[in-house]
Amino acid sequence: MNKTVIASTNKVKAKIPDGNLTSTNKSHGQIINYSELKKLLLQNVGKTTNRTYVQYTKDNIQTYLRSPLSNLDNIRLVSQFLYRVSAPYKIIVNYFANLGTFSYNTIYKTDITKSSSEKNKMLKSYQETLRRLESIRFKDELPSVIATAIRDGAFFGFCCDNEDTFFINALDPKYCKVSSLQNGVYDFSFNASFFDQGTNKYYIDSDLNPDGLWDQVFIDGYNTYKSQGRDYMWFDIPPEKGICIIAGDDAICPLPYFLSVFNDLLDLLDYQDLIKSKTELENTVLLISKIPLLDGSNEVNDFSVDLDLVQATQAVIDEVVPSLVATAYSPCEVDKIEFNNDNQVQQTNIYGQALSNLMSNIGLSEMLFNPDKNGSVGLNASIKEDEMVFFRFLSRLESWVSRYLQLNISEDYLFYFHQITYYSRNEYAGKLKEAATLGVPVKMDYGIVLGFTPLQLVQKTHFENALDLSSLWTPLISSYNEASQEKSGAPKKDDEALTDEGASSRDDGKNEGTAAKKALNSSPARGRGRPRKTKE
Repeated sequence: MNKTVIASTNKVKAKIPDGNLTSTNKSHGQIINYSELKKLLLQNVGKTTNRTYVQYTKDNIQTYLRSPLSNLDNIRLVSQFLYRVSAPYKIIVNYFANLGTFSYNTIYKTDITKSSSEKNKMLKSYQETLRRLESIRFKDELPSVIATAIRDGAFFGFCCDNEDTFFINALDPKYCKVSSLQNGVYDFSFNASFFDQGTNKYYIDSDLNPDGLWDQVFIDGYNTYKSQGRDYMWFDIPPEKGICIIAGDDAICPLPYFLSVFNDLLDLLDYQDLIKSKTELENTVLLISKIPLLDGSNEVNDFSVDLDLVQATQAVIDEVVPSLVATAYSPCEVDKIEFNNDNQVQQTNIYGQALSNLMSNIGLSEMLFNPDKNGSVGLNASIKEDEMVFFRFLSRLESWVSRYLQLNISEDYLFYFHQITYYSRNEYAGKLKEAATLGVPVKMDYGIVLGFTPLQLVQKTHFENALDLSSLWTPLISSYNEASQEKSGAPKKDDEALTDEGASSRDDGKNEGTAAKKALNSSPARGRGRPRKTKE
């Protein structure tokens, strides 16, 4: 297997007494002992856990970008902060992560022109391979991988697989570093000092926690680090158990995918706070109680009411007024105080314009998130660009799954994802259906694109054949399964061939009352036979 070194460090590869951590001569069952690994504890429920978050500013971002590699952890913290507090950012990240259907298939790549016994063996191996792939649950696991890679710049994970269940344990990117590239798949190392932070040691020390332990790979790596020093602080994650997906092409410094619009996202937060403050101010009322003076008195501060009584009365008023009502008392004449702002709509428009600028900078169509916008042509073009971003992540995941399949399940199969999203699935399925009618061997792919997994499709096929449903369920004679009659008139235009105005007219039915529409409905081709001639 060709190996290209991406990043070299000053560490010495950690050696374990019973062998090399990165060796692949052990099966998955030997690497993970599920009789001991009963569960992966995320936190000790008997202890109190506190978290605090920093409020980041544009000045922080500018400082970090001057030296991105040394501030990589801080940049990721900014992205995580925005993901928590900025609804547009969270929607955008999740939109790209959940864009695809993750429809997949695998085919046998070795010689299939063998005897019947060999074919039966192959089919048995194929069914087991499909079962193992089914347990990975791509639609559940992979969207979070893409979302984390977009948000943090990279996703690092450890695969826990006991042949029946599978899950990916996401690792803190602060303690992970890309180390090499093998056949298009990144490998990485883990920093054992992670378990010296806080209560992390609780999850790796059998004396403290006998029930929930990390994998033996981490236990051995940490013990070696503690016994042999800082030269063994970084240890390699075995290729057959690790998963690393980066957002860009810089494996040394993988930055968040949408780093370039962080300032725009912070501007949106500022506009939100500004609009909120203005709204509160406009609903605030100030009540002023004037203290009367004695008539005809020339003395300074000669009030006709005792000030103690004024203060006592004011205290009673303060207790009953609503939260947005302010009170005061004064012996002076006070003009009317107005807090209303007639430019509230303008301020809202400024926020909308800022949001529009954000979408333009990313390359997204506002129609994806704004129901008031319309125009199918521009939307379709925008979605095709978005699909290219998703397909880039999908290709890297495909390379990782292919290697995982080779190292952990079987070397006899090729794996691939269908390059489709929820927006292009119907069009893609139509092409597969047309190809299948011409004899192209894509019937199974057609069923997969419709929503079945390969295992479900194979099992359903054999099960329906066993029940002889093809003879029991005879379809009724209808126009659907008879030869279709030739249709007259011009074919209906696809949405891509229409302008935004034309698509809107079709959706609203604006052409129904036009002369052209009436003429089309009354034409001879619309009726049966030819019209009868009349005498003049």
